[in-house]
Amino acid sequence: MKIKIAERHSHGESSQALRTYVIEKTEALERFFDRIISVDVVLSAEKERQTADFHAHLTNKKIITAREESTDMYASIDKAVDRLRRQLVKFKDQLADVKERGAGDDGESGIGGMTLEKQIVRTETHFYKPMTPEEAALQLEAIEKGFLVFVDAETDEVAIIYHRRDGNYGLIEPRR
Repeated sequence: MKIKIAERHSHGESSQALRTYVIEKTEALERFFDRIISVDVVLSAEKERQTADFHAHLTNKKIITAREESTDMYASIDKAVDRLRRQLVKFKDQLADVKERGAGDDGESGIGGMTLEKQIVRTETHFYKPMTPEEAALQLEAIEKGFLVFVDAETDEVAIIYHRRDGNYGLIEPRR
């Protein structure tokens, strides 16, 4: 996890102890959610207002933010990290719920206004050797998969042969 810290103080001083404190608190968030890519932290101080602004970048292009103000910078950091932790735990629980329910029919599952995008996990290369549907059925048995994409030797079109639940084969052919 990458941590970027930007400090905006009206008096211009940078505190190494403060930076170390932010790094320790932020790294502790990984115990609650292990898919944090990076965290951007902006610390700003203007007279009595000490503000800690956190932006956590997660997998699936999700960003969780937390902003807290107080008269003490350490208190602002603690409150912001605590708020971020609660949001991370909530998001992790929502992901677990979606995983338990299974994927939706449309390929995206909504969680309170958020959408989770499906990703291509694995690709396979199929041979571009024209074959008859009978040859494709034999090839399907040989590769032990649920379906086979092939080029039909008779029509020169892409076709798909698959195992049916009744033990037979199904053939999908394009139609123009």
